[in-house]
Amino acid sequence: MDKLTGVPEQNNEDRLSAPYSWDHLSDDPSVWDRVRANHVLGQRLTGTVAQIPRPGAIGIFIDLGLPVSGFVDVLLLPNSTSKWPIEGTVTEFLVWWMDPNRPQIRLVPAESCYRREDFATWCLAHAPLGDPRVLDQFRFDP
Repeated sequence: MDKLTGVPEQNNEDRLSAPYSWDHLSDDPSVWDRVRANHVLGQRLTGTVAQIPRPGAIGIFIDLGLPVSGFVDVLLLPNSTSKWPIEGTVTEFLVWWMDPNRPQIRLVPAESCYRREDFATWCLAHAPLGDPRVLDQFRFDP
């Protein structure tokens, strides 16, 4: 409750902090174009798990040290959130997808312990660009 107005304060725990939204890029949309031009599907990047807003619901945000964040979708992570990397974990990721309109690098964990258990078969039907052959350029860790 706000002491001055008496209005209940909003719960902002699901609100993303600035580096994990793309509002800060609205001043210069060319930033996203430059980032995309320097990255390709399957490219290996090191990142730090920065935020897990709703474990089991949406996925995890990754600090890549770039002007845009990385994101691992819940569908690429293990079913049990106890197997997810925790905030602060530094590990390797591969670029899974880069949406031309949403400045965010979609990632998949390189380490198998951080990927869904049936990843090898699941990704045949859900590969980037809808083509499992694109996965030939991905170098996953065992």
